[in-house]
Amino acid sequence: MGYKEICCTLGTSLDNDFIQVRADQAELAQDLTERINGVASRVKALDAKFDKRFAELDAHVDQKFAEVDQKFVELDAKVDQKFAEVDQRFAEVDKKFAEVDTRFDRLEGKVTEIQGTQTEMMDILIAIQRKLDVN
Repeated sequence: MGYKEICCTLGTSLDNDFIQVRADQAELAQDLTERINGVASRVKALDAKFDKRFAELDAHVDQKFAEVDQKFVELDAKVDQKFAEVDQRFAEVDKKFAEVDTRFDRLEGKVTEIQGTQTEMMDILIAIQRKLDVN
């Protein structure tokens, strides 16, 4: 065998090896593409599950907020009612205090009258005592 034949054989062998390497690379690229597509499909499926789950969770949270909001509205109405009742009771107490003040004013007037009458009586008794002492 001559150099020519050896070089041709070597060239053919290298060419076949390159073709085989390129075929292997293409096969690996195809496998990698399929894996990437499989992962993408799984990610899309997980994304759909997460979207569904988040939507359910969002709906549940919205429902709970609505329930809590309704309870706050009911409690607010009850508190307003209780404040109205307390205000009414304070008004009644104020009215009774006003009545008691009026009674005290009348009583004070009567006590002042009685004290005036007692002073007059004491003056009369003193005058009588002086007349008796003089006689």
